[in-house]
Amino acid sequence: MPGQTPGPTFGPARQTWVDLRWRGAPVALPWAVALLMLAASAALFPSSISYGGLATMTPLLGVLIVASLGQSLVIGTGGIDLSVSSVVTVAGIVLVMKSAGDGTSIPVAIAYAVGAGLLCGVANGVLVEYVGLSPLVATLATGQVMAGLASIWYSDGVNRLAVPEEWNEFTGHLLSGGISLILVASVILVALTSLILSYTAVGRRLTAASTGPRAARYQGIAVRRYRAATYVLASLLYSVGGVLLVGSIGTSTPTLGDAYQLSTIVVVVIGGAALSGGRLHPAATLAGAVFLIFINQDVAATGAAPGTQGVIQGAVLILAMLATGLGAVRLLRRRRTGGTADAEAAQAA
Repeated sequence: MPGQTPGPTFGPARQTWVDLRWRGAPVALPWAVALLMLAASAALFPSSISYGGLATMTPLLGVLIVASLGQSLVIGTGGIDLSVSSVVTVAGIVLVMKSAGDGTSIPVAIAYAVGAGLLCGVANGVLVEYVGLSPLVATLATGQVMAGLASIWYSDGVNRLAVPEEWNEFTGHLLSGGISLILVASVILVALTSLILSYTAVGRRLTAASTGPRAARYQGIAVRRYRAATYVLASLLYSVGGVLLVGSIGTSTPTLGDAYQLSTIVVVVIGGAALSGGRLHPAATLAGAVFLIFINQDVAATGAAPGTQGVIQGAVLILAMLATGLGAVRLLRRRRTGGTADAEAAQAA
């Protein structure tokens, strides 16, 4: 109308910037924190980024990334997986038992190890999604079963066996600068997971079933099946982490995976995920793993008591959960304010 001030318009460039900011914000903050931690570690403990420090740290970082990626799939549904440590341990013990004990070829031994972990994942998915048990109770129970099996097999002869030399050499291979091949493989896995979740129909359905199960059901998505599949995929990743870890250190122990029980949860929460569930950001999980591994490395460098790492991980988990909660509240307020402003602009136009 003549004399009326036109309302605000948003061109393609503005829309692209908003879209990039929406997609990048959940990943940018965890990476900013991780890079600050890396810089602090390099300044305070230069040996942590030396060839020897990286050669020791990067295999463990790679395994942590793989296991945390599995935990993130479960946490994305609003669940939690407490069987992670037991699956890692069982996978490592089965690999040694079959390859070094029974003389099975390494590829077949890996298949046995991964298969054992998958059985736990299937049990978790069925108990949580189809039987209706609490994820906390179900995964804790299956984890105890797996831990018992690991202890039995270990005492039955695995304690006297070592990882075959060829597998130890493969998993212990270092690239230039002391970077482990395991770390490179884990980063590639994170990238593939991001692509699958964002650009494939299966990935989008999995995200929908995790973040909005009721709406997903209206769209005809088999929600239970997809949510149960997250536990299976998680156990697959734990098993892969277990066979990589046991190959890297050269031997199996009944406590092989104990360090991953809490640390995987801490990593996912540092990556900005809420324990109530939500959209997955694998790159943010990668940042959380980098942050945590450097904290552990720095604590070890100070010569502090071994239990100090557990104390710090617990404190970091609490702080990360508080930060995530405050961030969610602020985002909700911003959306409400933005929605009101948009409505007023529309009325003025």
